Amino acid sequence: MKFRIKALVCAVMVCFITQTDYAQQKAGHAVLKGRLINFSATVILEDFSDVQNMVPSSTNQRFTLGKDSTIDIIVPLKTPCYFRLGRNKLYLSPGDNIDFTIDFMEPGSAIFKGKGSVANNYLRNVPFPKSGSFIEAGKYIKSSPSEMLEFILDKAKGKDKILASLKGVSVQFIQLEKARNRADIIKTISAVQAYAGYHFRTEPTTFLDSYLSEFKKISGPVKDSLLKNFVNPDYLQVEVYRDIYDNLDLSSATTAQLQVINDWLKAENLARRKIKPLGDKTKIPELKISADSINTKKYRDILNLLLAEKMKFGAGDPAVDFAITNQDGTSSTLSSLKGKVIYIDIWATWCGPCMAEMPHLEELKEKYKSRTDLAIVSLSVDNNDPIWLKNLEQRKPDGIQWRIDRPKLAAYEVEGIPRFILIDKNFKVVEMDAPIPSDPGLVKILDRLIEK
Repeated sequence: MKFRIKALVCAVMVCFITQTDYAQQKAGHAVLKGRLINFSATVILEDFSDVQNMVPSSTNQRFTLGKDSTIDIIVPLKTPCYFRLGRNKLYLSPGDNIDFTIDFMEPGSAIFKGKGSVANNYLRNVPFPKSGSFIEAGKYIKSSPSEMLEFILDKAKGKDKILASLKGVSVQFIQLEKARNRADIIKTISAVQAYAGYHFRTEPTTFLDSYLSEFKKISGPVKDSLLKNFVNPDYLQVEVYRDIYDNLDLSSATTAQLQVINDWLKAENLARRKIKPLGDKTKIPELKISADSINTKKYRDILNLLLAEKMKFGAGDPAVDFAITNQDGTSSTLSSLKGKVIYIDIWATWCGPCMAEMPHLEELKEKYKSRTDLAIVSLSVDNNDPIWLKNLEQRKPDGIQWRIDRPKLAAYEVEGIPRFILIDKNFKVVEMDAPIPSDPGLVKILDRLIEK
């Protein structure tokens, strides 16, 4: 199946491209052709650059796989950009023409061929920051602090050696990936405390305290050295660099660098904490003032694009319908619950905060079990049915259990979870970011809507 991506926002310079822009400017593009294995029916090519959390969900192209699971995508680009397809990071440049095979369950086994393939074959095995980078969710915690630090530095040294051997990649890519490697060391050193605590949970407390104390003593100077003169706004394109932002010594930044980095942080916080969860459209003018106060044009323009999208849908508007999979494998829709107050809990099995709210959600279901005019929906965004169904079998929760591919929730701008949405009996959105089940105020809101 062939797709043209109409709008994307990428790194370094503003390069979100509308359909009109593309036709008028004849921008460069990258071509992706290949097969996707173990992907859900709906697939997203996600911007993975410094504006990942700022772009409207609508700018990340979604497409439905055909029976043969093949795709043919044309990606308009003005500059090289990082993307994510499933669990694989991609680096695409204008002129790339890549054939690939990607297995969602085994990102390291992906095969890339053609122009632009060298960079993407390298990216198959870069570590995942959310799992502690080189630690890989605690898999590589070592028995002694010195062995742990040596392991981290050896992993980084190996990555640098591979980078030095790459042919046919840009200087920019090498610089960005060297920054990733450096940031991964910092990320891993910071993550040792959490993962060592779990790894050595059966050991005496004195052992763990001694381990962490010694590791901090020997790794501290290494971390400090790596953080020295490590301020560069271009590196924000790399997700692990964004993850270690709080560690950076901004006193070493130039005025120009500091301006861009501060603008990125302000835009990031505005998008994630205020604009994307926004349900009340009357607050948009106030947020627009904040967006317009950002000096860096790229971030200012993206936030205004996001605000324009928010004007299209929010509290008071008819709910956007979507299709789901029931626990028994059948299909249904949100609109099948019309006429009821609908409280939706968007969660996933891998989300700790989501699971922490589950007991409170079950209490809520028990409280309202006699009310036929209230539907409490657990909506999983897990990537496949087996993992979701296994969790349900273990917990045996009551009530409505649905699963959905997250891209189908694009209108609701669902990124961070848990997320709760409240819809009234007239099928209109009451709150795009409703109170969590453990919030005492939720019951008052539900009672008011039920009796309305």
